[in-house]
Amino acid sequence: MKILKRILVAISVISAFYVAGVFMLESYIEKQLKEENQLSYSEFKMSFSGNIVFKDFKFVNELIEVEAEDVKLTIGLMKLIASDTILIRKSVVNNVKFNYFKIDVDTANVDSTKMNKPKKKNRKPFALRKIEITGLDFYSIDGEDTLSRILGANLQAKLKDFNKISFDQLEKLSFSYLRQKTGGLHDISFSQLKYEKNTINIDTLKVFTRYSKSDYINHIPEQKDHVEMVANGLVIDSVDFDIHDNQLKKSSFNEIKIASLLLAVYRDKTIPVSTKHKLTYGQMIQNLGFEIDGKALDLENSSINYTMMGEDRKLSEIDFKKVNVRLTHIHNIPTKNQNAILKGTFSLSPKSIIGVDISYNQFANVETFQMDVHARNIETSAVNSMLKPEVNAELNGLIKVLKSHMVSKGNADGTFTVHTHNIKLNIFKKNGKERKVVSFLASKFLNPPLEKNSEIEDFERDPTRSMWHYMWYFVLEGLRKTIL
Repeated sequence: MKILKRILVAISVISAFYVAGVFMLESYIEKQLKEENQLSYSEFKMSFSGNIVFKDFKFVNELIEVEAEDVKLTIGLMKLIASDTILIRKSVVNNVKFNYFKIDVDTANVDSTKMNKPKKKNRKPFALRKIEITGLDFYSIDGEDTLSRILGANLQAKLKDFNKISFDQLEKLSFSYLRQKTGGLHDISFSQLKYEKNTINIDTLKVFTRYSKSDYINHIPEQKDHVEMVANGLVIDSVDFDIHDNQLKKSSFNEIKIASLLLAVYRDKTIPVSTKHKLTYGQMIQNLGFEIDGKALDLENSSINYTMMGEDRKLSEIDFKKVNVRLTHIHNIPTKNQNAILKGTFSLSPKSIIGVDISYNQFANVETFQMDVHARNIETSAVNSMLKPEVNAELNGLIKVLKSHMVSKGNADGTFTVHTHNIKLNIFKKNGKERKVVSFLASKFLNPPLEKNSEIEDFERDPTRSMWHYMWYFVLEGLRKTIL
């Protein structure tokens, strides 16, 4: 009986301390909340099990506005009684609207007494272990302009150090829509993104120009591309981000797979040409500020359209269909000593097959790569919409074989081979009228079938344009030298 009485007394004492601790904590929290005049709520409850519930929670200051339907906190009461730290074992927040306002601080108007206001000594440190957020809508706002918008976000994370949040603490993340405004012409959006177990699934990724084709030239001082890109069915596996002191140090992944992509690029040449030198892709990846280490990217079932309005306001365009690409060695780590390798195929006409192989040195300071094009059964009329504006000529007939070998180290050298069948050539004056006699003689020269090789030496890159522009004009130069 004495032992039982001692046990009951001990339990009673512990219970009394526990109940007292709960009431002290509740009193402490209520006191702290009353001092926060920027915070409001319709209901506050705390249970003996250590659960705190806020209803219609709202916090507002100059930088942020937070509204939540309910906030639930699970407190480690025994930890609190035994130490000075408030341990929040779990935080659950539902149906949240979070507005972040970008403010340029004018130091001349800052109240120095507020800036130097000492921290309250009676505030206890807190630790947060697990967080769950459902139904989050986030807006980043600069004046009247929305920079970022995330709708329907859900998040689960286990935190080790609240001041040093790392990517490996994220368990699940999803949102129905994200739109990010960039500093240039183009915005980016994601629809139905999900992250779990180091894998990202994205239903739709879009990169798009903020303005229409007819209007975008009013927002730029010189020529730039109008871009519309839609990628469907993205899967990125083995994703990881190495973060130290809240700075990204390394991004890594195994493979990116894209089920299909539609890309439309438009350029208006009626406005001034850009005179700024473009960075090479190698320089861009070297200047990222963090390491990137990826194995491969696979792109299937895609199409690319390039359209250009010339100075005479005439449109020229070309379509690349059935585009399939595999890009490997996606990294900026010199010790790997690997060139990026691209292997792709596409078609210009229903029966054509065109392959492109590129080995690219991403560590060189000039465009350094080798490109090989190998094609069969190209209906030449498919390239006329681009060929005529460039060389005032049109082709009809079949290129049975086309091969182009290009080696670039700043400027490029290479070879070009064509085997043609029933080629007819129409040559035009600059005013658009056909030079019929010249066209007749040129067509006679090209028919019967032609098998011809040519060499291209010291082909100069326009440093204000992209590598793809450089490659395309190398191929055009090959066509001009061998056929025209």
